[in-house]
Amino acid sequence: MASLPIRTAREKLPTFNRRSTPINATPIVLLVNISFVLLVCGSSYLAGSLWGRHSLELHDASLSVRGLFKESYSGGAADPECEEVRKKWIERRVMEELQKHQDKLQQHAESESIPYPNHPASQVKRFPYTMERFATGIARVNKDELDSYFDFGNPVEKGDGTGNEDAIIIYNDKRAIPSSDKSLAHAVEYNDGNGIPLLDTQTATENCDGMNVIFTGNPEHTAQCTAIIGNYESYHIQRWMRTDGGAIDHNLPLVHVSRGFAPRGKSNFYAPPYDGKNSQVKKHWSMLLTFLQNVDSVLEDLEPILKKVSRNNAVVVLTCNHGQSELLVNFACSAQARGFDLGHVLVFPTDKETKELAEGLGLATYYDEKNMGPLPSGGAKRYGDKYFTAMMYAKVLCVIYPLLLNYDVLFQDVDIVYFKDPLDYFQKEPSIQHFDVMFQHDGSNTIRYEPYSANSGFYYVRANKKSQYLFTSLLYHSDLILTWDSHQQALVQLLAEHSSLFGLNVKVFTRDTEMFPGGFQFHQRHQFMKKMLKGETDTYIFHMSWTASKKDKLLFLRQLGEWYVQDKCIEASASDILGRALPEGEAALVAPCCSAKPIFSCHYRDKPSKISCANSETIDKGNKSFW
Repeated sequence: MASLPIRTAREKLPTFNRRSTPINATPIVLLVNISFVLLVCGSSYLAGSLWGRHSLELHDASLSVRGLFKESYSGGAADPECEEVRKKWIERRVMEELQKHQDKLQQHAESESIPYPNHPASQVKRFPYTMERFATGIARVNKDELDSYFDFGNPVEKGDGTGNEDAIIIYNDKRAIPSSDKSLAHAVEYNDGNGIPLLDTQTATENCDGMNVIFTGNPEHTAQCTAIIGNYESYHIQRWMRTDGGAIDHNLPLVHVSRGFAPRGKSNFYAPPYDGKNSQVKKHWSMLLTFLQNVDSVLEDLEPILKKVSRNNAVVVLTCNHGQSELLVNFACSAQARGFDLGHVLVFPTDKETKELAEGLGLATYYDEKNMGPLPSGGAKRYGDKYFTAMMYAKVLCVIYPLLLNYDVLFQDVDIVYFKDPLDYFQKEPSIQHFDVMFQHDGSNTIRYEPYSANSGFYYVRANKKSQYLFTSLLYHSDLILTWDSHQQALVQLLAEHSSLFGLNVKVFTRDTEMFPGGFQFHQRHQFMKKMLKGETDTYIFHMSWTASKKDKLLFLRQLGEWYVQDKCIEASASDILGRALPEGEAALVAPCCSAKPIFSCHYRDKPSKISCANSETIDKGNKSFW
């Protein structure tokens, strides 16, 4: 602000004779007023210099410099400099109001995600300000690249050509948006008219201090939606469906259901019953009590055995009853035919007959009679029957015992044959050493096995606090195994919970991996099976899973050229085979039971076979010949 001219005030001062002229008070008052005006102007100038502000807001106010001057001296004309400043001040205030109005228009346009007047589309944010607390930008990343970069552990299906090629990353905070490339950063936050930008994984996550990873799909092909709500963080997903307990009905309202509820109206997860004659909860309590009363003595017995058979602090464990024993015999005979050393294998038989068979094949055993003795010795007639379910409890015990003694465990079912030693892979492959548990893929992507589809018949566990508590929890949840008729279903749900709750590192190999094929490949990937049979794959084991009965397992293995058991050792005890008692400490069953070469026979032309079985019948109606 310009100060008032001092010269004008001086010209108005009267002259007088100090001797003869009496003192007139009016000039003195005028002088005081002028001095005050100068003081105020100087203060205003000084304040503006110090704070970068001005006193224009007081212009023409009752206490303003102009006002004081006009009141003190009404005869003077208006200062032209002050008038000029006044005009500029008014103009500035008008511009400020216009800018406020323009800002309101911009805010409204952003909230509605539409362009506003005189504003380019590239400046419209992708998310409105009403979502800025949990969504400030979005980017795409190639799904396969993202999984390869982080290896989340989930069995991620390949995205190329599937409609799942890309994953999306939503940035919850502006600070998380990539900053190394300004043009990409702008495209992440603003709509540039070119769709959601595609970034490489490293750039997309370079500023993410934390990242929530969500796997979603629609295996039942329903009209599914996904709601993401900014709120108190939750690491579980709620499932809502239009149902009253039956199949989906579009006329019904959405209601909260179990995550295992299928669109056809079946719930795969239901609470074990406490009441009733066959209470699974009470049965579980009884079994758990026996375990707790004997666990210390069992561990004491096992420790010297594990010390002897373990290799690099790891042991391969199997459990078997007499009804499945010929599959155990085939595992041992096929391994011997290929020259594998099974000195690191420990069998947990559930009956004395199987104990003798295993020892007669040169395998180490531990018979936990108090816990496993009451289990049935008959073979399962089908998947999920009472014999099958009862053996699931033995699968829990034979893994938890070595883990509690701090030994790593490779658990496998008995319907497996070796091509290469799998223990070498789990102990030596650098890329998987940070995982606590690693599973073969089951092959079935049904609701009951979500989110991992882990096969509970072949997996590796590193002994640590997380894995020990995982299998302790599985033991505590054995009532779920009894209720659901599935050890696998209960284990998969605990894997998901412990991964979220404790940070358990879970790895499930993709179902298309060459290393650990099984029933999925046998029944549905015939091109892979042809390559495997020719020795053109990097395969460690083959697991004859996805097969309803033991009878079919035997026939399928014979047809594959993977059966090494002489007929007289099928469904027979050691004494039946030898005609006498088994000599202690001798592998007396190897010679009479194990064939040096595979015993081959054709059975079904629509299933994989080592050589053509085109003249055989089909087992599945309508299937084409494998050859």
